[in-house]
Amino acid sequence: MEPTPDLQVKITTSNDEDWIHLIDSKLSLVRRKPQDLGICRVPDRLREVKPVAYTPKMVSIGPYHRNKPELRAMEEFKWRYTLDFIDGVAETDRGNIQINESHENSPQTLALKKCCKVISELEVEARAFYAEDINLDTYQLVQMFLLDACFILEYMRRIQLSRAIPWAPESLELLVSQLTIIYSLTEDLILLENQIPYNILQQLFDLIPSARRITDASGQVLSLQELAFAFFHAFGNILGNNILPLKKPIQDATFTHLLDMLYQTCSSTSVISPLKMDSRTRIKWGSKSCAAELIKSGFRISLHPRRVSIVDIKFEEGEIFLPRYTHDEFTSCLFRNLIALEQSRNGRQVITSYIFFMRSLLRSEEDFNILERAGTITNFQKSKFITSDFERLGMGVISADFIFRDLCEELNNYKVSWWRWRRVKGYTTVTWFRWKASVKDLKREYFKNRWSFLTFLAASFVILLTVAQTFYTIRAYYPPYH
Repeated sequence: MEPTPDLQVKITTSNDEDWIHLIDSKLSLVRRKPQDLGICRVPDRLREVKPVAYTPKMVSIGPYHRNKPELRAMEEFKWRYTLDFIDGVAETDRGNIQINESHENSPQTLALKKCCKVISELEVEARAFYAEDINLDTYQLVQMFLLDACFILEYMRRIQLSRAIPWAPESLELLVSQLTIIYSLTEDLILLENQIPYNILQQLFDLIPSARRITDASGQVLSLQELAFAFFHAFGNILGNNILPLKKPIQDATFTHLLDMLYQTCSSTSVISPLKMDSRTRIKWGSKSCAAELIKSGFRISLHPRRVSIVDIKFEEGEIFLPRYTHDEFTSCLFRNLIALEQSRNGRQVITSYIFFMRSLLRSEEDFNILERAGTITNFQKSKFITSDFERLGMGVISADFIFRDLCEELNNYKVSWWRWRRVKGYTTVTWFRWKASVKDLKREYFKNRWSFLTFLAASFVILLTVAQTFYTIRAYYPPYH
């Protein structure tokens, strides 16, 4: 199949029909590109805040980071994973493979031809899927997508198999090394600039024989969507992170790529205000009061009992129900790329709205302590700057649609009666956290180690002795009156 024409059309002929044909070719290519491009570059205003959150560390997927020197080490693994995938497609239900490399009609050769044919038929669609032109010919394009798609599918399959097979590494260092590799590879798969069309993954996944597919506990064969959900859910369990809950497949859903699938999982919520494009309301995004102020006013903050997604926030009768948010590097990286995805589209800004809402609640360490005590935030990194982390997540973001506007208006207008016990309890809670913070500051500034504390006790004892000596010295001059 011939590659699509380049967008840079140069008119070098005087023939009217020729240059009109060139312009028509360019318009045809633009027509095939969707308005909301599936895979595009991260805006510079977002990348400048934290470049490492958008750059792959181990593996390159797609054309944007292809051939980077620091990522070439994984190319050999891609070829090995592709070999295993092709062998798997060539397997019969009985698991028999006939290896005959010299024969053109061997099962492996036929399986390879089948995979390449599937990808080549999607070439035009795949080229139109990227915001930038792909400077690869048909052969290079098919090879790139073949290696990347086979690697992703085989990697997810192996991770799921490793959960069912008990294994024990030879040493703790080996275990840490394996988990570090898994962490880095999985993080690379959620980057916006590191995606390939979901349709290519689906077409290759459909070629896998039933005997080689992954099944759930009941023996039911998993679809690609179910396999991807299970893969990211298992990864979350390793981190102790439930940002991606295991859920049933989204019926009649169409995904552009893996990050889009995660976006639809994370952004599903029933609390969505009607769309308003009034720029004057953008400065009022979020709650007027922080968590500490809300608690003092008699509000309650609780963990959502049955949350659908991370943005599933509910407010009822003075009680705010929040889903649990796990603060770690993976969650931060995921949110940054989900926000970048929203910035490249014209749809609702669900994740952006969630970040702005949480940023309005978290304005100090005191607010964080309140949410952590309520079970709505888990901070595995023990970071003291979690409030500033939310601030940085919103930097460089162009906000246009706040989906929690109605919820915040209800929250801001709700009044708790002055005689309610909640007010007394909230005031006591905030005072307790402030006292603990003061003691912590005192220990950090003056009692950094045990010797500082012992010095303090010794100095206090000397001062008490000096006061006692002074008292008895003065008392000797003024004997008691009898």
